[in-house]
Amino acid sequence: MKKLCAVVVFVTLMVASFSGCKKIIEKIFQGIDADVPAVAVTIPPIPVVFPFEVPLGSFPQQFNLDSTVKANTAGAFGADDVTSIKIKQIVFDLLNADSSNNISNFESARVTLSSNVNTDTVTIASITFPDIYASSYTYTPQNSPELKPYLNGSEMYFNVFGKIRKVTTKALNMSIKVTLRVQ
Repeated sequence: MKKLCAVVVFVTLMVASFSGCKKIIEKIFQGIDADVPAVAVTIPPIPVVFPFEVPLGSFPQQFNLDSTVKANTAGAFGADDVTSIKIKQIVFDLLNADSSNNISNFESARVTLSSNVNTDTVTIASITFPDIYASSYTYTPQNSPELKPYLNGSEMYFNVFGKIRKVTTKALNMSIKVTLRVQ
């Protein structure tokens, strides 16, 4: 009976200390902002304004959550310490914008994500662009979906869709940079 009580006390203490360690890690690890490698998109001239959204491309990206967290915390924390990953912001830059071909030519964009560990597609951004000249646009979501189930693997797949407001007369080189909030 004494041995059974000792085992129960020992297991209880181990569980309590483990959950206490997790709480300490949560208090110490306040999170990081991690930049996903920028995606380069070349949008061909679009001579017709379609009344619907069109696909603009599919883009695979390598990503190692463990390495990213360790690199940003001097090795103190890793992927196992992460409890949440959400989109902090997405920056769209048109590298060769001009007065006739710029962000205002686009009415909206939608970006989806899947990965090699979660093939279900999640929409990470639905954006309506302003109808004024701009070569860059920063999107900050109000309610980002939880992305951790997608980022435990090594490969992410972005799909970009857009709806045109005005025709474009030249190929546009766009860079899309995603910043994640990792906690």
